[in-house]
Formats: sequence, C-alpha cells, structure tokens
Amino acid sequence: MASVQPMLNDEVLKEAVIPYSDLFRMEEHEVVESHNSDLFDAVNCDFYEFLTKDIHFIRVLGNSAQTQSFSFKSYKPYVSLVFCFKSRGVFNNRLTGKTFADVQHNQSSLIFINTQVVDNSWTREADSELYIINIEVDYFKRFLSSDNPMHETFFSSLNENNPVLLNERSIEVTSRMKSLLYDMFLFEHKSYYKTLYLKSKFIELLMLQFQEYEALYKTMPEIYTSDSNLEKMYDVKDIIDADISRSCTLLDLAQQVGTNECYLKKHFKQVFGTTVFGYVHTQRMNRSKELLINEDMKIAEVAKLSGYKHASHFTTAFKKYFGYLPHQIKLLLVTLLHESELMFGLESLSVLPL
Repeated sequence: MASVQPMLNDEVLKEAVIPYSDLFRMEEHEVVESHNSDLFDAVNCDFYEFLTKDIHFIRVLGNSAQTQSFSFKSYKPYVSLVFCFKSRGVFNNRLTGKTFADVQHNQSSLIFINTQVVDNSWTREADSELYIINIEVDYFKRFLSSDNPMHETFFSSLNENNPVLLNERSIEVTSRMKSLLYDMFLFEHKSYYKTLYLKSKFIELLMLQFQEYEALYKTMPEIYTSDSNLEKMYDVKDIIDADISRSCTLLDLAQQVGTNECYLKKHFKQVFGTTVFGYVHTQRMNRSKELLINEDMKIAEVAKLSGYKHASHFTTAFKKYFGYLPHQIKLLLVTLLHESELMFGLESLSVLPL
C-alpha cells in the first residue's frame, strides 16, 4: 500500500506489524495511483492501486507461485471486498488467534477489518489474480439497508471492534462480477473521471454482492452453519463446560472464538437448540443437582461452584428449575427410595403362593 514505508523484506514482514495509517485520509477530490508496493514485489507480481477519499482499489497479478504472510493494523476500521482467482487469502485475528475469513479460488467476500492487528496470508499461483477494494465505513453505510442480512452483523462488529466475514461464507464469483472487475482496471482516463467511473462500477459490483448473498441467505436451511462457524460454536460450548462457575458475557465468549455477538447468538441456537445463557443455566442446574446428591456440601458452596455469588439467588433459580428447594433433594431421594422398596415388597408378596 502507498501508506507503508519503507520497502520491507520477507523477514521483516513476518515480525513487523505494518501500520495502515493513511487510508481514507485524503481530500475530497484527491487521488493517488501507484504501481509500487511495499508488500508485493515487482519480480513476483504486477501491482496496481488507486486511492480515493472513500475507496482504495488494488489489483495484484501473479507472475510466479508464492506464499506470503504479514501482519497489519489499520488506524480506521473499513470493509474489504476481496476477489481471488487462483489465489487464497486467510485473515486471522491476532487477539484471539482465530481465522475470521478465508477467501479461495473464484470466491469473493465482504470482510469487516477493525483496528486490531490482523495476521494475513496470501497464496498465489503463477497466473493468479487478486482484487481488493477497501471501503471507508461511512461510505459503506450508504449502501447497507436495514433489511440487508449483513446489517446486524456489520453494526454489531463495528460497535464491538471485532473483525468478521460479513457474508458468513464466501460467494462464488459470477461472470458479471469478473467482467466489472476487468472494466474497472482497464479504464484509461485519469484522476476525477476515473474516480467517477470506478465508483460507479464499484456500486454495481457491491449490488451484485448483496443480491448474491441475499439469495444465498434465503435458501439456507433453518439449521445451517458453515464448518468454521460450527467449530466455533463447539468451542464456545467447551469453554462453558470447562468452568460453569465462571461468568462470561456474550462479547467475551465471541471474542475468544473469533466471532461477534450476533453470529454467536444466531449460530449457537441453530446448533444446540437453545441460547447461550439457556445452555449455561441448564448446565449449572444439572451440575448443582449432582453436587447436592453426591457430595456432602453446604448449599452456599454448591451455589458458588455453580456460578452464583449469593446462595439465595441460587436457591430461587434451583426451585424455579426443578420445582423444589435444594435442601429438599436428599429427602426426596430417600422418599423415592423408600417408595421403590415398598413397591418391590408388595410386588414380591403378590407372587407368593396362597
């Protein structure tokens, strides 16, 4: 990118966090064109970028097979529209260590990039094509209607400062999308006219993205989640099960597995048939019942191990869930056991010869 100086070798790229400090800080009609990159060297690829106040266009044409990894941090959040042809881009959240986007051959994705460190890896074949359109957040908002399936995810991620794949899974690139990309980067006019042309093509391209995703969203089964989201939901379940006494917010759980609150609430219920807090509550009640039956513990101790600070709150929750108070459980078991023995005795008597 034009904002990164000086040129960085492969070893530095592996260690350094590259600052994206100049994105979207240009004047209204200011434009910058460049064929030089601090990340993509001229020997292995043909690089081109065009920067405006609201949008940053990048094209990388591979001349040889290469895998490259680097880390970056943007000083402003933005949305990245990525198209890969014979290439693959993987985005990892440094904070959680989780992959939040993986764009493969002939796929496109809308990705929200926050202000945390992102570990990025690109794998390209010799004749690969990579197109990236970075979009300033306020400019992106203009096109995102409230009934768009991405709306809740976008604003949730923006408020939480949490990176995410906005379209849940990558979209196959259509011939019309590819044609628009070629048109955008073959346009010969300069400066202001080129800005108008690129923005008009970008709007059409974004419209196609929205249409493809909305069509995909409507055809998703009721119990649908991608493999990566499915794994994240089981990761959340494992975190809860590991220590039910620990209090976790949805935001905390979401960040630990590399997603956001919106995704977590939606997919957890799809996978397990209950909300996160519903699952936590059930696990706490079942665990407390086991402790009361099998361990010689005071109610206050059981309450603490079940995630309750106050025994009175635990007692109320227990009574509401099971229909009886915690201290009554052993008495109920004794009564049931006595009744079982009595029934067994009566059945035994009934088979004795007269």
